[in-house]
Amino acid sequence: MASYFIHRLKIANFKSIDSLVLENVQPFSVFAGANGCGKSNFFDALNFVSLFVRNGIHDALRKYGGYGHLHSQKRRKSKVRCFDFEIDISLQDHGNSVRFKYILSIDELDKNNPLISEDLYFDSELSLRRIENKYPSMLQNYKDGKFNSISVEGAYGCLEAKNFPVDYSALLLFSETPIAQFLKNLRLYRIDPISSKEPNGSDQDPNILNSKGDNLASVLGRLEGGEKFRGIILEWMETIVPGIEKINTERQKLDSKTAILFKELGTRRQFPANMVSDGTIYALCLLVAVIDSPEYGLTLIEEPERGLHPKAINELVSLIREYSKPESAIWLSTHSEAVVRALQLEELWLVDKQEGKTRMLNAIEQGLTDEDLAPLGLDKAWLSNLLNGGLPW
Repeated sequence: MASYFIHRLKIANFKSIDSLVLENVQPFSVFAGANGCGKSNFFDALNFVSLFVRNGIHDALRKYGGYGHLHSQKRRKSKVRCFDFEIDISLQDHGNSVRFKYILSIDELDKNNPLISEDLYFDSELSLRRIENKYPSMLQNYKDGKFNSISVEGAYGCLEAKNFPVDYSALLLFSETPIAQFLKNLRLYRIDPISSKEPNGSDQDPNILNSKGDNLASVLGRLEGGEKFRGIILEWMETIVPGIEKINTERQKLDSKTAILFKELGTRRQFPANMVSDGTIYALCLLVAVIDSPEYGLTLIEEPERGLHPKAINELVSLIREYSKPESAIWLSTHSEAVVRALQLEELWLVDKQEGKTRMLNAIEQGLTDEDLAPLGLDKAWLSNLLNGGLPW
């Protein structure tokens, strides 16, 4: 039986997305479609929400070039200034499954101070309300996985958070909850294998792999301290890129930068990363992104198939599926039939664009089963548009 953790996800007014609603989404999901259909816009919209939760609305708008580059060109004029987001999700907290619902609306995006409204629910109980930049109102106190009612007079008969900065998310008041951690810890990867090969200076943060993977050497240096992580990475690299015998990092003597070194079977000496293929470095970046994913969070990876053999892609998909879980979900975007071939029906989301608007459809919604598609294969069904999700070109 499919393991759904997002019951409902809604995004409205972001680039090619007019209004998009997804239901029953798995921790491991793949969004497949042609170039330009809106896969990247979907990931960017999720990243926009994460930036807002972490750093406030002005940082999120600045990252995406402001209102002029963000809003949907297909929206009616009366609705074009308002971004909407909603997530209904079940997450484990202190051993208990809690259903969180977070609703965000940002109006007057073209103004210096957009109007922000937020609602947060714990197991259907309204716990926080913030209306158009008013002080957030906490209806319940959340601590150590328990909910304690507050009886204090104030707005809506609840506690008011005075002097709260109007451009920040009210989720900061619940920063330790799983829903806040999940939305804050979103990692969007668009790996650049060329920059990933370069040695890293001491100023490179080793805690989180950057979006382009350009601090790979620093992150590997940190992971080398754990024998378990080192063994897992080498084991999977040997599977995906046969012939790899050893991967380690080394501090260079001249400039003190951290470099990645490889050793292959049959060779005596190690050689630097700039001597291996882009596909090998790309695979290493993906493995680090997956294995080092956050305890609570969402990892988004674009085009994991780049530079990899179809058989290696199959192994990589198996690895990502193994590491995906509700608290630490991993989603991919692709236009590769090799990736689609390795999927199960409920893991595949078909993405296309109709009249300039992005739409998404879960492959299982056609009423077919994996057994129905066994003679043809999921990739052939996708390529022939048998799943009614649009052609991949």
